[in-house]
Amino acid sequence: MSGRWRALAILASAVLLASACTLAAPNKTASISPEASTSTAAASPTPSPSPDPLTIASLPFHKGEVGFAYAAITLGASGGTAPYAWSIVAGTFPPGLSLSSNGGVSGSNTTAGAFGFTVSVSDSGGQSATAPGKVTVYNAMAVTQSCAARCSIGTGCARCGGFGTVKGGLAPYNYRISGGGVPRGMGWNGLALTGPFPQGAYNLSVLVTDSAGGSATVSANWSIYGPATLKSGGDCIDIADDPPFCKLRWTYSGGHPTVAPKLVILGYSQYCEPNGVCGTPAGPPPGRSVSVSGGLALISASGSGCTTQYLGTLKLALVDPTACATTSPSNSVGLIVDLNHTC
Repeated sequence: MSGRWRALAILASAVLLASACTLAAPNKTASISPEASTSTAAASPTPSPSPDPLTIASLPFHKGEVGFAYAAITLGASGGTAPYAWSIVAGTFPPGLSLSSNGGVSGSNTTAGAFGFTVSVSDSGGQSATAPGKVTVYNAMAVTQSCAARCSIGTGCARCGGFGTVKGGLAPYNYRISGGGVPRGMGWNGLALTGPFPQGAYNLSVLVTDSAGGSATVSANWSIYGPATLKSGGDCIDIADDPPFCKLRWTYSGGHPTVAPKLVILGYSQYCEPNGVCGTPAGPPPGRSVSVSGGLALISASGSGCTTQYLGTLKLALVDPTACATTSPSNSVGLIVDLNHTC
């Protein structure tokens, strides 16, 4: 090939190569353009989640008692955006108690009753919720001590064991012996003894507490006495006067320390005079009078009209008349009555 044709061939090849490069360039640019766009674009912000609805989760109110501190509680809420703020928006909150903005309840109840109210809680995000609340406040626990000074009870009595009462406060009550002791042979149940009292002197103290924390001590002192003892002061005999008359002075000891016993006739038996005249009465002698007091038993009897014929032996004894009487009997003594006279 001549040099001219060789030069033309080289020129043609160069032209073809340039065309190929020009055609390939758009495809190359199109393939990388998305990559460049992805790597340089700004990321979209992730939206914040909305808070759960604000609700009142717990209102742990409990019962209270006048005069005693209310066991502190804290109200509970959930959801919303803390911090929370609490308040009473309706009804009557128990007097003496306070609700702080952070949900704490404390104080001492001053008024008894059943109190209803509405509790509200709000959060920092503007949400709020309400719920009803209720608190029952009881009167302060009160006790009586019927035997605090002294109770005189007869030996063997089993129906006078109560020595106090409790009311008010928050039941159930708890009882604990804090001093003294239960008399021997007896049982104990709260503020009462069970079983017969033994003779002697005893004391007992019981601490009573209720479920709200109230407490009081009930004390008892007992003097347990035995039956009175009767002593004869002579017989009622008068067969000379018209009408016949007798007055006797008998004595007794023991028994109730302040309440005199009664002198009663337990029965009648036959009595015979030395001359053989005998009698067995069916009732008290005529004009009978009895006075018992201060260790003395004064007895009198008298005939009636011109003719009196009452002859016999009376069986006398002392009886305890009190509500908590001894069940042990007194001794019995025979009294001869002879009002046998004829004008």
